[in-house]
Amino acid sequence: MSRCLMNLILIVMVVAASFIPNVEAVAGTVALAVNEDSAPYAFLPSLPRFNSPTLYAFDTVSETGATHAFESYLWFDVTAADVPAGEVLTEALLVVTYGFDFSGFGDTSTDPATLECHRVSETWDQTMLNWTNRPAIEAAFDSISQIDGFGALICDATPIVFDWVHGTQPNHGFALTSPTERVMGMYSSEADVDASLKPTLFLTTEVPEPGLGVALGFGVVGLVLRTRLARVENACESS
Repeated sequence: MSRCLMNLILIVMVVAASFIPNVEAVAGTVALAVNEDSAPYAFLPSLPRFNSPTLYAFDTVSETGATHAFESYLWFDVTAADVPAGEVLTEALLVVTYGFDFSGFGDTSTDPATLECHRVSETWDQTMLNWTNRPAIEAAFDSISQIDGFGALICDATPIVFDWVHGTQPNHGFALTSPTERVMGMYSSEADVDASLKPTLFLTTEVPEPGLGVALGFGVVGLVLRTRLARVENACESS
């Protein structure tokens, strides 16, 4: 076998091997605890509530005409480092627990509630946040309706968190609002409850599908081989 032919065979083997996908990939999940949270209160608009164990989302007016609206703000320290090297973010779920109501706000509704999840578009500080200075928020990216009992509430935040980990949007956190009157009480990071009941961001990551890797790989292999084989063929012809 000539040296030129051997070089051709080696090039094919080396280049093709470099594109063999990792077929042992396994998806993983990372649970991130909330780093900052607070629920400003319309009835006491200058009151910071960052050290309260409670978060709320509802919008109601009492018989005396007092507004008892709440919004909750959450910030998670999520970065590209939370996605393992060689993997991609496939899902991000924001989970809060509707665990209690509160009759102290008056005779509030027992009708089904709606929870709306928003991206916050301005910076905020939990130690200073109140109803008056609360940051701007975007239109809801997900919502949950017909809430009629306690339990976990889940918003799909995948596109929001994808932007954060890739640096295409700044991470100012989430806002939880409700246009309905039913009092939805949730646990903050200060609450004396199990961590599983506090706001959590679940990230699911995995290695890209092997089939996709093969399809992309063969396309690149063709281009690389075409270039390298041409060079070796020219060298053989001139030798």
